Amino acid sequence: MSKRAIKWLYQELPALVAKNILNQEAADRIKRYYGDVKSSSKIAVMLIIGGTLGALLIGLGIILLLAHNWEDLSRFTRTVLSIAPLVAGQGLVAWVLLKRPGSQAFTEGSATFLSLMVGASIALISQTYNIPGDTGTFILTWMLLIIPLTYIMNASLPAVIYLIGITAWSGTYWDDPAKAVLFWPLAAITIPHFIWALRREIYTLRSTMLSLVMVVCISFAASFSLGKTSPGSWVVIFPAIYATFYFLGWQKFNKITTNWQRPLRLIGAVGLFILAFQFTFRGSWQYLDRYAYGLKRNISGFGALPDHIITLAIITMVILLFYDNLKRKNWTIALFGAVPGLAILAYFLRESSIFLPVIIFNVYLLALSLSRIILGARNNSLASINSGMLMLAILIIARFFDSGINFILKGLVFIIVGIGFLVGNVILARRIGGAK
Repeated sequence: MSKRAIKWLYQELPALVAKNILNQEAADRIKRYYGDVKSSSKIAVMLIIGGTLGALLIGLGIILLLAHNWEDLSRFTRTVLSIAPLVAGQGLVAWVLLKRPGSQAFTEGSATFLSLMVGASIALISQTYNIPGDTGTFILTWMLLIIPLTYIMNASLPAVIYLIGITAWSGTYWDDPAKAVLFWPLAAITIPHFIWALRREIYTLRSTMLSLVMVVCISFAASFSLGKTSPGSWVVIFPAIYATFYFLGWQKFNKITTNWQRPLRLIGAVGLFILAFQFTFRGSWQYLDRYAYGLKRNISGFGALPDHIITLAIITMVILLFYDNLKRKNWTIALFGAVPGLAILAYFLRESSIFLPVIIFNVYLLALSLSRIILGARNNSLASINSGMLMLAILIIARFFDSGINFILKGLVFIIVGIGFLVGNVILARRIGGAK
């Protein structure tokens, strides 16, 4: 049980004892079983944030100071000044490992400082000695040098910088997927740290930050590296990626009470809905084969193999997660994550008729929105009802603007949908109030 749940249980124990639901002996046994819970100190969180910001500001300040009158200095002086911040950062990291190994504020701050100094030193040395290289080479070299800090220091900010860096690196090769696809094995280096952070404590800012950065970076990197060997295959790849996020967000390690702490589930759900809604328009399927989002040349043979392998791995993963939820009879979760399967079906059916994919996703979103409304009514959940009503309203509004129906009828439908929102909320509010 999580620390937050244990704290809530301890707060409820006196009331349970007072109402004779539990006796004092049972309450004491529960406390002995779970033990003392150390509340996460807000001061500790502020120290981590403050230390990290301090490291960032100091690092940027040093870079600016070195940049001032840089060209007027001798080559030897520039070399010394280029290496000095790197040596200082390494010394700080060594001191933290020896004197403050248990302080997250010190480890994150010192690791962040050294990560910045590595990049600054590489840039300054390259400029001083006119070492040839492009932006992609610089970024990749920098990232590969700082990723060991994640494991040496058990620090997450170097992993965050690394993920953002290799995503930017893959973006420099957006028109060369044979190179951009290397993002995936490079990103896999951070997975052991990601799993360690989740297992250590899933309710912290560290885990949330890592999850959010991972989701955003994978989303961008997929657009740079995948689907470019088969024009139009993005309609399968991106639903599979967001469905994977969504399914993983429902796993045991991410059952958290607040939305900001579960970016996998939240962003996955939003991404799936946006994609499904986009697929309800005929234009999404009509122009599917005309481009491969920016690629100006065809990739085939061995050059296309990494793209196919990674795409197949993602699709296989989402199929297994979908099957797992069906086996557990998690019908609502499975329905939300059914977008990749429907996208695959629509991808092949579009050859027969361009309207079949449009019909499939219109019917799907109608079923999904109604299922959310019904689930909310059963569980007395305003959030579920309102999300279902919102999805239904968006679908209806889009179809009315997409058709030739006159404005009077459109206005009446909007009024009816709005009344439905209000009536549903009033009824559920009275039901919840009566239950109390």
